[in-house]
Amino acid sequence: MRLPSLMTKFGVSVAALLMTTTLSAKNIKFGIVTPKGSTWTNIVEEMEADLKKQTGGKLDLKIMDGGKKGDEIDMLRAMERNTLQAAAFTGVGLENLVKSIRILEAPLLFKTNEEIDKVKEVLFDDFAKEFDKKGYVLLGFAEAGFVNVFSKQKIDNEASLKNIKMWVWTGDTVASRFLEEFGIRATPLTLTDVTMGLDKGMIDSFYSPPLAAVAFQWFSKVKYMLDYPFVNSTGAFIMKKETFNALPADQQKILRDTAKVYCKKVVDVSRKENEEAKGLLKANGIQFLKPSEADIKKYHSYAENVYKKSIGDTYSKELFDKVQGILKGMRK
Repeated sequence: MRLPSLMTKFGVSVAALLMTTTLSAKNIKFGIVTPKGSTWTNIVEEMEADLKKQTGGKLDLKIMDGGKKGDEIDMLRAMERNTLQAAAFTGVGLENLVKSIRILEAPLLFKTNEEIDKVKEVLFDDFAKEFDKKGYVLLGFAEAGFVNVFSKQKIDNEASLKNIKMWVWTGDTVASRFLEEFGIRATPLTLTDVTMGLDKGMIDSFYSPPLAAVAFQWFSKVKYMLDYPFVNSTGAFIMKKETFNALPADQQKILRDTAKVYCKKVVDVSRKENEEAKGLLKANGIQFLKPSEADIKKYHSYAENVYKKSIGDTYSKELFDKVQGILKGMRK
């Protein structure tokens, strides 16, 4: 009896057989834009080793780090083509699948790490359903940490911010809207073009968590950091639903449980190392500038304007009110 006949007899489709073959050949590619040796890539490598150990090598990831698959938008296209099956994304990439997730990066909305953690815990299942509709599995939330502004120019007051040439990540609608409120000139560039932009004078400023400024070596191009974080840079691990569903049930559980462990590690380590990175920045001559109380009030008024413009476009009023309700409950 020929192979096709046998497959029909036992109810095995060609597509299912090919998918099984693909997975057993360990071709699950996991993309991440951070460079090899960085905190975030190191943790993904730890997760890979743990998954391999728990499944006896049956579940393994091939890590495509440092922009091997391009910027985050390129990684999403690669996932659509199935040349990438899973990835770690920031909010910039995630919003192309679920726009409302950028509520987690609303400027000046969160005051503490505890507030961020609580909101993500409450909203996890809601966002997981939205990713499921798009054909993806939300494996866990991560983050890069609170974001500061870095510049070659002195940025010690609100007026000086209007004179800088700021990088904005191509596709980052939240940052673009916030910078527009400030009246800051922004130049869209991909993540991989920031260094070039700083070298050639296309930009003289960027926004980033301190750890990322160190990891990408951008800090070596600037002199100042505004010591007032504007937003928490969120992130998540996601996988194509068809890839996840093709895994046996036991491997699905191992993957979900293990991904959440390492997503939490990304959060914990990022927070710790962002603080350590500040020490490194100071040791390398970066001057930390504190805004005045008057300027801080202006920053918050700009943030309020961003919320108003984002409701109905980026996220719903219902979602915004839900987040505000959680925060008010924690601030009593």
